[in-house]
Amino acid sequence: MPPRKATTARKAAAKKASPKKASPRKSAPKKAAPKKSTAKKTATKTVAKKRSRAAMPEVPTAGPGERVWLLDVPFRTPAPGAQFVKKWKSYAWVGADLPAELAPFKALPFSYQQWVEDDINDSIGERPVAASKTPRPEQVSGAAAVVGAARSGKRGFLLADNAGLGKTLIAVMSAKTIAEERGETNILVLVDRPAQITIPHWRYSIASVGDGGFRWLIMSPDQLKKLIARNGRPKYTFGVVIADEAQLYSNDTQRTAAFEKVARFSNAHEQAPFVLSVTATPGHTPADQRYLAPLFAQLHSEPSEYWSDLGARLVESGLPLDKSYGKWTWSAEAKESPALQSQALETVRGWMSNSTPPLMIHRPTPWGPVPLDGMPIDLTHAQRAEYETEWAEYAYEMGLARKSRNIARGRALVLRYRQKAGMIRAESTAQWAQAQVKAGKQVLVAVEFVSTAGDPLVEMIEDAGISVAKLFGAVPDKEGQRLRFQRGDAPVIVFNVTTSISLHANEALPDGTHASSLPRTGIFHQPRYSGIAAEQTFGRSHRDYQTCPWVIPFGVGTKEEDVATVMLRNLNSVTGLKGGDRSGLRSLSELLGVEWLEPDVLTSDP
Repeated sequence: MPPRKATTARKAAAKKASPKKASPRKSAPKKAAPKKSTAKKTATKTVAKKRSRAAMPEVPTAGPGERVWLLDVPFRTPAPGAQFVKKWKSYAWVGADLPAELAPFKALPFSYQQWVEDDINDSIGERPVAASKTPRPEQVSGAAAVVGAARSGKRGFLLADNAGLGKTLIAVMSAKTIAEERGETNILVLVDRPAQITIPHWRYSIASVGDGGFRWLIMSPDQLKKLIARNGRPKYTFGVVIADEAQLYSNDTQRTAAFEKVARFSNAHEQAPFVLSVTATPGHTPADQRYLAPLFAQLHSEPSEYWSDLGARLVESGLPLDKSYGKWTWSAEAKESPALQSQALETVRGWMSNSTPPLMIHRPTPWGPVPLDGMPIDLTHAQRAEYETEWAEYAYEMGLARKSRNIARGRALVLRYRQKAGMIRAESTAQWAQAQVKAGKQVLVAVEFVSTAGDPLVEMIEDAGISVAKLFGAVPDKEGQRLRFQRGDAPVIVFNVTTSISLHANEALPDGTHASSLPRTGIFHQPRYSGIAAEQTFGRSHRDYQTCPWVIPFGVGTKEEDVATVMLRNLNSVTGLKGGDRSGLRSLSELLGVEWLEPDVLTSDP
């Protein structure tokens, strides 16, 4: 007989009689009790923080004898007593003087941070101090030429003297005079990168001849967006704008758009600020001189908007230009005729130089052109085999890229080839630098790439017991590295900066001392294919009446030898208003098999 099924009553009785066992679910609340306590403590802290914030004013104000100090506090760095103010996007502290623990974070003179701080306090903050300089005769005459253009009612000037003639002091002296005569107070200086070096250079240059009591703002192109309000208009009005390395504003980029707004390109000529364009390398073609478009418009008695598309307006003026890959460059006929290029460049140059008074100066250096030569290197058997393997792979892969019209792949192949060729020659460059130091010279080693050139070269040279200054990559104190070389503490410097720094002998330093007098010599370990970039690099040491010879190394019997030959032939005619750079690039493109790519493939930043 099958067993009977338990009734509902029997089940209930059995369940009541059995002992209770703690289930995991019922024990959970007991374990969660501490969490409730923690949550309560967290809530208490949150309330305390909110009360603390409520007690602290959203925007602090200064009392009698006090100042609101804006602080540049690095991420996760403690700043005791400072308050982050969302409106100013900065930490702030109120008091008569900054306490010692906050002093390292104070706004630097002529910085944007100090500019905002001055507005908050309605008073000018700290001014920089530097040893005074006496301008040289060519600097005095250069400033007079700039001031003459301003007095004639012109809205700009092109200061295109060769590197080393002292364009910085010319710009500072002329800006002060123009601002004074026009009743202006604000002067903007735009500098190239790295800002850690270029901004201090301009700050102390201004201090060395006196700031004239004007409000100076020095910033890099990357900071220009800070000067644009939410409505897209400039926040401030500047009576004079100095655009150092003006060729940076040649292409259609965000920084160029911001620059044109801040410099008020669209304003009527008589209502525009005076823009002083400073560069020793104005551009490859007349179309690259976009920063001069409003000045061209004024010279032709036309509104600025007529010249907003500079290339198109130049074509209307009869210049041999055409649009390629979205950029204006030489027409097909001009590419085959250096004489036609020269004629076009002379036409544009004539607009400014034949004006009354002239609106540009372009003077050669009295100490002559840079001594430049090739440096052949006999590769070892292993190095030659490595190079030939690399070149064969490069030629094969480039052929595939050309066939498929893969532009990105073609650019990457050029980059890899340049890196590999430099790596193969690295040991020879390090040995050359060591020999030059032993001969009583200080050595400049110019590179383009960090991991495949900069870092290995520093390691090789330092392994020989020679101290090296590093001016590339993410070096925190670039100005400190530059001064190590200038003072002779590091006899060698490896760098990839092409503009706005001085590495020449006997340079007058900000503290009144001078750089070492040892002769300089330089090597282009990785030569820049752009003649403009090369000339700028030469100007870091071959300047201010100091001569610095340079060499371009290449492996004997390699494609590098052909490239170096073309570069040496074309480097004597690279300045934009004289032409020559584009024709040289075309020859290099043919040698490297990249003539099918866009024209700038060889000069793009790595």
